Amino acid sequence: MSLIERLLPIGQRRLRVLLAPQQLLCVIRQGKRLVEGSAQQIAVDGAGDHWQAAIDALRALLQQPDVVAARLPLEISLSGRWSQLVLAPWSDALLSEPSAGRFLQTQLAALYGDNARGWSVIGDDAPYGHTRLVCGVDSTLLQALKDVAAEFGHACRVIEPLLGTALRAQESSQPIRLKKGTATATGALALIEPGRITMAALRDNRIVAIQSQPASEAWRLELPQAWQRWTLRAPELAGIEQVAVTDLSAPSTATLHLVPSALPSRFRLSANPFGEHAAVAMAATQQRPPATSPEVAA
Repeated sequence: MSLIERLLPIGQRRLRVLLAPQQLLCVIRQGKRLVEGSAQQIAVDGAGDHWQAAIDALRALLQQPDVVAARLPLEISLSGRWSQLVLAPWSDALLSEPSAGRFLQTQLAALYGDNARGWSVIGDDAPYGHTRLVCGVDSTLLQALKDVAAEFGHACRVIEPLLGTALRAQESSQPIRLKKGTATATGALALIEPGRITMAALRDNRIVAIQSQPASEAWRLELPQAWQRWTLRAPELAGIEQVAVTDLSAPSTATLHLVPSALPSRFRLSANPFGEHAAVAMAATQQRPPATSPEVAA
């Protein structure tokens, strides 16, 4: 009997999947708990950072016999490479559609260029007068995800930026302790992906500031420096005492000896929201020719 067949009723389970340029990660989630032994890592051998190779890896995952038999609803997380975030200031344009959509699209285009005008855009439900977190994703990528899920009979319950997944997982496992109603940010999250550090300041469990920068495999050296530079530019963040760190960087063994094992006490490593993975399962895709025109800003 397969692992999936031994689990509790299907309505209580989800298959959480991360699509990233170099890898696909997945794990079965039972409520707030990750099912032991269900995590997988699939190598993505694609052309640069284009998302088509990751779509092919997702198709390969959904063709696995256990996954086909269970048809678990999907919760898909997108790497920061393919889900672009920005904090938009409050505007009266947000009070109604379609002006709200046009305003949010303009905010993304100001940061990421004209490519953003072809993205699907959604903002959070921030209260009146507050900044709004905005996410933009290539519309073609979103449609490809929905098409693959439908092809194999899976309901697609969630498609979200990886930062959102990390924040929800952190709240479920070891909640960031925040002082409700305070005027300043009182918690923070750092997300480590291959080649990138993304830091987010939190207030009342909402993202109120965000900062992203390139990173090497020695990110444990770079994160404290990045945090210090950010707080110098934004002194209101200096009072944050603890930063929860979600590490999805997967450094190579060749450089592990160069990376210190411990972070300064301000930084606390969190559980991986995609579980502990076995060895890379397979090379999911073959090398493809480069796309003629990138559809997502780098």
